[in-house]
Amino acid sequence: MEHRFAFGHTTGKNAARGPPGSLLLPCGYTMTAPPPSTLDDAEFQARVARNPVLLCTHHALMMSLFPMAVITLFQQDHLGLTMAEIMLVQAAFGAGLAVFEFPSGYLADRIGYRKSMIMASVLSIFAWGLYCFAIGFWSVLAAELAMGFALSLVSGTNSAMLYESLANAGRESEFTSWFGRARFFGQFSEGSAALVAGLLFGVSVRLPFQMMVLVWILNLGVALCMVEPKFAQHGVEKPLEHVRKLVGFVASAPRLRSIFAVSVVLGLSSFVPVWLVTLYARDAGVPVTWLGPIWAAANYFVAVGSIVSDRIGRAIGLVAVCLLCTILLSIGYFGMGLTHAWWGFAFYFAFNLSRGLAGPLLAHAEQEEIPSGDRASLVSLRSLLFRSSFIIVGPLVGTLIDVHGQHPVLLGLGLVLGLAALAACALLARNPSEPPPPVAMPIPSPTPSPTPSPTADSPLI
Repeated sequence: MEHRFAFGHTTGKNAARGPPGSLLLPCGYTMTAPPPSTLDDAEFQARVARNPVLLCTHHALMMSLFPMAVITLFQQDHLGLTMAEIMLVQAAFGAGLAVFEFPSGYLADRIGYRKSMIMASVLSIFAWGLYCFAIGFWSVLAAELAMGFALSLVSGTNSAMLYESLANAGRESEFTSWFGRARFFGQFSEGSAALVAGLLFGVSVRLPFQMMVLVWILNLGVALCMVEPKFAQHGVEKPLEHVRKLVGFVASAPRLRSIFAVSVVLGLSSFVPVWLVTLYARDAGVPVTWLGPIWAAANYFVAVGSIVSDRIGRAIGLVAVCLLCTILLSIGYFGMGLTHAWWGFAFYFAFNLSRGLAGPLLAHAEQEEIPSGDRASLVSLRSLLFRSSFIIVGPLVGTLIDVHGQHPVLLGLGLVLGLAALAACALLARNPSEPPPPVAMPIPSPTPSPTPSPTADSPLI
């Protein structure tokens, strides 16, 4: 049985009402709407309507990662880190992000999405500031841990805020389109930043990091301009009990489980090659000077997929898009695995197109299944599942490549992950979305009274 919850109403056969002013979720706990805004309703709606544009701006700035194309060179050549230390720092970043992922989403649902975005901006300024003055391993480690915590505060929070902002105006159907726009501008920014990273690095080795401090100061201003949308906020006395109920909610929601499964498998399948393509291209004879433009082009493919995702999803449906993405992933893995020519890296763009197409649609599908007030928590839980799976699969793939080389491993990944994606798509197809039941509309009385009395024939309000 499926359940949906949006601010002000529930759908689903088992949804029940609690005390006045509250709503009882199917998983058995009561959620109470936040106190009224101090703004008048017209002004509040006008300001909330700006949130989607502000969230797109925030994501575009966040993804302007000027240091990413040169960060390894900076760490090794200018700070003296060994490759072992560089990998240890990245492992610490990934582990820190995984540890903070769910707690930060839970925190955002409790204190508000706007406050969480502001905290993330302040912490990001601090993290990139540490990089500006980094002198060795420990300062880099501190910067990466702070960055992991900052990113975890945004992860899940931005999509939850986007959905609730649209829901406040009854525009939930536009979520896929807005999510795709945010992804488009984000990937376009990342690709463009990669193109200019070398120029900035040539002027000053710390200039890319100083640019990130400026970026996050701007993002702090963007976050401050946002307005907290109305959504169901919990008054929870026992957080651990509430977390247990959240996990139980996912366990009892077959469609949400299937969406999580598809998201994790498709996400993992397109993420593993990110760490392989640079070495793959270099070993095939691609000039090092091409790597920046290749990275930029890859991000542009994600951007294109994201901007057309909504249109294709409306035309053929979510399951068909996921199957299309599975085909693209198979083309990528088998194309790179079977090709030994220098141009084999071109198959990598199939992964990027797949990621762009699937992301917005799957994000919308999971938001439709997640109750208001727990959106950031449950999106972060799904993200935690993805990161945990990569922590297991990533080192195994690296070890296999060290022993057998890239091409056989890519072919094996294409077979294993392709079958896993097909199984996840089949699971999603067996759990289709249920249309919401018709809403009973009040029938106006022909002789309205200023104080009507409820009767047995009164419509359900």
